[in-house]
Amino acid sequence: ARPPPVTLATVKMPSYFGDIAKAAKDLLTGSVNFDNKASLDAKNVADGLKISGSCVQKGGAGDPTGTVKATYDLASDVVAETEVGLPSNKITASLAHSGLVKGLKATLSGNPQDVKTAKLALQYLQGAVGLKADLTELTAGAPKADVSLCWSEGDLAAGVSGAVDTKAFPDPAALPGKLSYAVQSTGVVPDSTVALALSDAFDTVKASIVTKVDKDTTAGAEVVYKRAKGTATGSVGLSTRFSAVCTGKAVVTSPLPFNGAAAAPVLTLQTSGDVFANTTGSASVQVDTAAKYKYGIQFATKV
Repeated sequence: ARPPPVTLATVKMPSYFGDIAKAAKDLLTGSVNFDNKASLDAKNVADGLKISGSCVQKGGAGDPTGTVKATYDLASDVVAETEVGLPSNKITASLAHSGLVKGLKATLSGNPQDVKTAKLALQYLQGAVGLKADLTELTAGAPKADVSLCWSEGDLAAGVSGAVDTKAFPDPAALPGKLSYAVQSTGVVPDSTVALALSDAFDTVKASIVTKVDKDTTAGAEVVYKRAKGTATGSVGLSTRFSAVCTGKAVVTSPLPFNGAAAAPVLTLQTSGDVFANTTGSASVQVDTAAKYKYGIQFATKV
């Protein structure tokens, strides 16, 4: 039987710039991880207090590192968070407030021992408009700003993103070298979600399509073209739900035979599911035509 069509009733339209083209990102690279990792998330340690910890072996080799994070709800709209990296003992703290203005969330974060790391993140969502702004190097007197805007209406969404180092403002001639920008758009058509993105000052062009094959299976493809280099890469992927607790995907990525380039496909396989009570597991493996491979296994426990 033909599956129900992909419509606004079955697809959540993007709220922010980073959500545009998310269907292709989720299918082709989402949940793929080549680190070995174990994590524990305790949500009800005390009233308003959550504690989580993780241990990671990057790339499946070397000494493991870890983090311990505590999150505390100071009020219904105020959340404090502290994270400690191990064995580095690096501390990151944040304070988020979502009740200053309707639709606005403001987060101040950084290392309390180093004010130079302070960062202010603003997130605003109202109606069809989603806005995000990240300000760094706040203590330098000339912060760096990364701002994005998304507009979503009906079955269409579009957005623009830009980053600028304000140190260039006294010298307008230096501004082009301190400015980056990108635009994206997406739309829903029967059975499919399509997206187009221009980034890296319009040097990189991405086009993607994701189609619902049936209620358990999704297929998609993406082409990335680098204008300056004249190169292109293509990816195709298929994901499916094997059961109520197990999913898997297969993705093939390769340079396209364009401007003299040769195809060199890389296969990525990923699966995830429940392994026992309160614990999910995930495994990823990638192999190329030279039989070089890498893999990662992750376990996440929530109590």
